[in-house]
Amino acid sequence: MKRVLSDAKVKNLKPQEKGYKVTDGGGLYVYVTKTGTKSFRYDAKIDGSRKTITFGTYPAMSLAEAREEHEKAHALVAKGINPKDATPEKNCFSYYSHEQMKTLDLRGSTYTKRIGRMEKYLFPVLDKKDATQITAQDLSQLLKPIAESGKRETAQRLAIYCRQTFDYMIGLQLIENNPADTVRRTLPKVKETRNFAHLTKVEDLALFLKAIDTHAGDYAVKKGLQFMSLVFLRPHNIRFLRWKYVDFANKLITFPPEEMKTDREHKVPLSKQAVSILKDMKKLTGKFEYVFMSSVSINSNKQPMTENTLNVAITRLINPNIGEQFGRGFITSHGIRHTASTQLNELGYNPDVIEMQLAHAPKDRIRAVYNKAEYMPERTNMMQEWADYLDELKNAA
Repeated sequence: MKRVLSDAKVKNLKPQEKGYKVTDGGGLYVYVTKTGTKSFRYDAKIDGSRKTITFGTYPAMSLAEAREEHEKAHALVAKGINPKDATPEKNCFSYYSHEQMKTLDLRGSTYTKRIGRMEKYLFPVLDKKDATQITAQDLSQLLKPIAESGKRETAQRLAIYCRQTFDYMIGLQLIENNPADTVRRTLPKVKETRNFAHLTKVEDLALFLKAIDTHAGDYAVKKGLQFMSLVFLRPHNIRFLRWKYVDFANKLITFPPEEMKTDREHKVPLSKQAVSILKDMKKLTGKFEYVFMSSVSINSNKQPMTENTLNVAITRLINPNIGEQFGRGFITSHGIRHTASTQLNELGYNPDVIEMQLAHAPKDRIRAVYNKAEYMPERTNMMQEWADYLDELKNAA
């Protein structure tokens, strides 16, 4: 079977205004979405109709791995078997991992992150060996380099996933001992992390707000920081805010469950100041998918700003009192949420209303029932009063 792609070609594929495909041979191709996601796919005729089979996304799956999966699927199609209906080999680690995860009832982003880590780090290596023959040494040789590369937390999580999978296999009486039991203790421990830097003094908050308003950097970054201060969403939700979530008529943003850490829909009532910022951005990015896109992303990949953009911008803000950059340790983009929560509680707002606005999960079933109405009238009022309060701080500073 003639192949035409190379790893370099796949790596260098760039997003365009519309999704497109680049063939490799035998029906295998790379599909590149307009947001830049690259997936390996195979179009085959099964039972008289055209079917598309997706093997995985790049770079989690390499070109070589995609070709291997394609050859397996191609052989099944030749026999008239739909690869999606084929039973996974039951001696593979990945098979038992998938079966074990079914017992956890994982949903949304929790499942996506977990399976993503396993597909990237565990399955490609451990599936090369019969799952019942995997040893503690195999796991240690796999996980230690990951931890030593600086990804200690990832290695620890992977060790937990392995232990749970092998515990499941013990329950099936396939193995007697869990090879992952001691591995986690041999890995470098995760370094203790402090809470996200945030502000506890009203005077510092006022300085921070004035510094944002005088920021001379990228326009979208400035507006993103202003908007975050008003709505105190997680940085991820600011970066990936899509225009289709914004309802100007009702002054509301509605995030679907898959966008939220709690895996449930989240509504954000907008103050008039927040609406004004969105209208400003509409002039710049309204024809694109995302709201807060820097000039670099608009001119190149049409993607939202990168993960560290907001935090780096904060460190470069100029303290209006001394004319120097705030630098690290003053506040982070995530710390804005902590600051808002602290101030709102001190201002006397209902803690349950604040928690709901922060999109924190209810702590018990009773509160979940009580929060059925989501406190929308109270939250709408609080968000406008919060925006007015910030304006007062800036004017008085």
